[in-house]
This record gives sequence, C-alpha cells and structure tokens, in this order.
Amino acid sequence: MDMDKLLIKMHTYTKIEAYLMTHRDIRHNPELINKFNQQLNESETKQMLVPIINKTDESLPSQFPASFFFRDDDQLKVKMTQHTRYSTPILHKHDFYELFYVYEGEFTQYINQNNITLRTGDICLIQPGVYHSLDVNNYSIVLNVLIDKETFEKIFFNDLVGDTAFSAFFRTDFFSEKLKTFIIFKTHGARIIQDLILQMYLEILNKSDYYAQVVHSYLLLLFTHLLRDYAKTAIIPKPHKKQDLIDYQIINTIQRNYQSVTLQSLAGQFHYSTQYLSQRIKHLTGYSFSKFLLRQRIQIATELLKTTVQKVNTISTMVGYNNVENFIRTFKRQTGMTPSQYRRTHNTYA
Repeated sequence: MDMDKLLIKMHTYTKIEAYLMTHRDIRHNPELINKFNQQLNESETKQMLVPIINKTDESLPSQFPASFFFRDDDQLKVKMTQHTRYSTPILHKHDFYELFYVYEGEFTQYINQNNITLRTGDICLIQPGVYHSLDVNNYSIVLNVLIDKETFEKIFFNDLVGDTAFSAFFRTDFFSEKLKTFIIFKTHGARIIQDLILQMYLEILNKSDYYAQVVHSYLLLLFTHLLRDYAKTAIIPKPHKKQDLIDYQIINTIQRNYQSVTLQSLAGQFHYSTQYLSQRIKHLTGYSFSKFLLRQRIQIATELLKTTVQKVNTISTMVGYNNVENFIRTFKRQTGMTPSQYRRTHNTYA
C-alpha cells in the first residue's frame, strides 16, 4: 500500500461504519447492540471488541487486556488502527499505552469524569489504568496507536525521560489509581507530525523488512518533536482538590529524587510527621515508603539494564546505591537474578 491508497482507505467508510451511520438507534440500545454484534463475522467481531466487552452489565467499565491485542511472538508490539466511526462509546481501561491522533475532524473523549473535545491535529496519550471512552459520532478520522508497556519503556526510557515535567507520567507504575493521567498535545495539524504518523501507519500495514525497527524510530521521532515543540503548551490535568495536589507532589518528589530521598527529608519538605506521611504513602500506593522507594529504584535499574550498556556499578550509583555489592544482593532478592544475569536475558544490545 502507498500513501495515496492509505488516504483513500482512511476516507472510505467500512461496511460496519456505513451501517452504523444509517442506524443511529443502535448506539445506546444494549438489545440492538447485541443483535448487531451477532450478525458480525469473526474479524468484524474482533474489530468491534465484542469478546472483551462486558456482556452481563453494560453499565460497568470494560478491561481491555494487552493479550487481546498483542501476541507473545509479535515482532512489533505496537498496533495502529482507525477508530470505527459512529460506533458505541465504550468506557474502558487497559494495561498498555494508547495514543489518539485526530487526522481530520473532531470527537469527544470522556476521561477522568470529564468530556474533552479533541480537534484536527490533537494528540492524546493515555496511561495504563485510565478509564476513558471515545465518541466518534461523525465523519472524523481518528487513528489509535496501542503500545505495549514494555515496548514503551524500551523505546522511550533512556532517550526521552529525564528530569522533566513528564518523567512521572512515563514512569506510570508508581502512580496510585487516583493519580493516573493523560497528556494532550495541540499540534494544530502540523505537517511533520501528520507525516510521521501516516508513515508509521504504512509501515505497520505493509510489514516490509525491518518494519519493527522503523516503527520504533518513527515513534521516537514523534515524541521528540512533541516534547521539543509542544511541551510548553501540553495539557496535563492536575488534581483539583488540595489534598490530591499534595499527594501528587509527594509521589512526584519521590520519583524525581529516588537516589537520595528519605522519609525524614520528605516529611520536612511537606511539613508532616514521618508517621503521618508514611501512612499517607501507604494509602496512595499500597506500599510503605521504603518498599515504594525500593520498587522505584529496582524498576529504573531494570530499565537501564534492558535499554543501555551502562556498567552495573554505574547503574548502582545511578539508582542510589553507593555499595555495588549491596545493590546486587538487593536486585537479586527482588528479581531472582543478578543484574548481569538480568541483562543477558533482557537486553537487546547484549
């Protein structure tokens, strides 16, 4: 497929879209939705996500597992599709990253209990665990990019995540459920962003030689441009309640200062007693301060071992361990492997 054929494909209604457009009564009628689903063939059923949509109670949010979209033997754990126009919005969450790009038009997204309108050129990146739904009830062309968590970390950790406002977003595992979030970039239809996304879509559809590496490169380029050109105007929702904002700051401070932060220094910074702060962190994360900090350090160490060629003693210092032997013992206790064994198993550069 070439670019001209891709654009024709994107603008042409599928059989399902044509039917849904002329049968608007289906959208919010569970009985008609089920009747419609029963008429679909196997590939159409999967396209409409029927196997993973809650059937017993349509009012309950759905959970979309990564295993439905990514197989273990997939060369590339990045999927790209065009969102089905006029389909029923499904409130759901999933355990992978999802990016929406509005190629043309506008649609409404329900996320974090708010309705947000996204327009041509807008990009929304959603963390795992965020409840949301898309309502594309018009002609709009919305492209979905699904990125497996491990793939996301492999591509972005070493290149994009530093001491920036986005570091906490990219290290999603350490947020509590209350602090799950999203980012919206307003690109206003910038040609370079549009071209990167369309070229990536072509690579995924054509699956030419080395397409996985090419897609990874396009993703890295895409996020580089977004962070360089649109970071200052990006929309990152902040908690509205004062306590939620303080909770966000506490978690973010631990993430930014994981090398040296202590419970005592954190308590002094936020003017809490160490006992209250410890209880607060346990409430937010399910872990004590020490276990939460340990998870942070080990997670970053595993990312560095998987995605860089840094020496083990260097990584030890980078994650806050001045004694490399202590780091090795702790790492093995948490992962069942020494850092060197973990690298041999997981690092694609080794």
